Amino acid sequence: MTSLLRTPAISSSGISAQLVRLLPPLGCPGQPVWVPPNEVLRWEQLGFYRAPIPAAVLELAWQPAAATTAATATAAIADPAGTIAVELLLNTRHTPPAAVTVDWGDGTTQTLPWPDGGDANGRLLHGYASRRDYTIRVALSGNGITASLLLSLAGCPIWQPEPTQPPPTGGGGSRWFNGDGPPGTITAAAPGDYYLDGISGAFYVLEN
Repeated sequence: MTSLLRTPAISSSGISAQLVRLLPPLGCPGQPVWVPPNEVLRWEQLGFYRAPIPAAVLELAWQPAAATTAATATAAIADPAGTIAVELLLNTRHTPPAAVTVDWGDGTTQTLPWPDGGDANGRLLHGYASRRDYTIRVALSGNGITASLLLSLAGCPIWQPEPTQPPPTGGGGSRWFNGDGPPGTITAAAPGDYYLDGISGAFYVLEN
């Protein structure tokens, strides 16, 4: 079951005001959302800010790695104990390059083949050793296109990290999920976690 906090009012006639494109608060997880003008102030009060239209040539976003992929990230480092796994999303308006170079901001730099995520995003996993701010820098091969992203693992206005040792029942409200359309079954979610519908801009609190 999910609890819908707010659904933007969009005309059922199919004629609606031009939607405004917003980005998550600096350092926070999540992808751009489209909201009607009358909802912009509420989103800005959460820390969201206006994004360029069209999107930048290369845009970056991040989200906590799902339980099914976190093991891949933790296994990729020498000492996986206590690792915080994240997923980096790369979206380019150009044809994806053959390779991408990522400076993860923790002393690790990698040059990797373009990570086709099966959707509009390239996706990469990485494990961090501590909860603090990191600046990720990405460069696409062959065209000089670069972008950077602030990643705040200590928490931000719309997201707080999971406790290091959460109780068995789980307190929830610690993770942020997003997707295209209303939330379905999210196996990694706990009651109180958050969800953003990237199509309608609806904001949900997940329940049992």
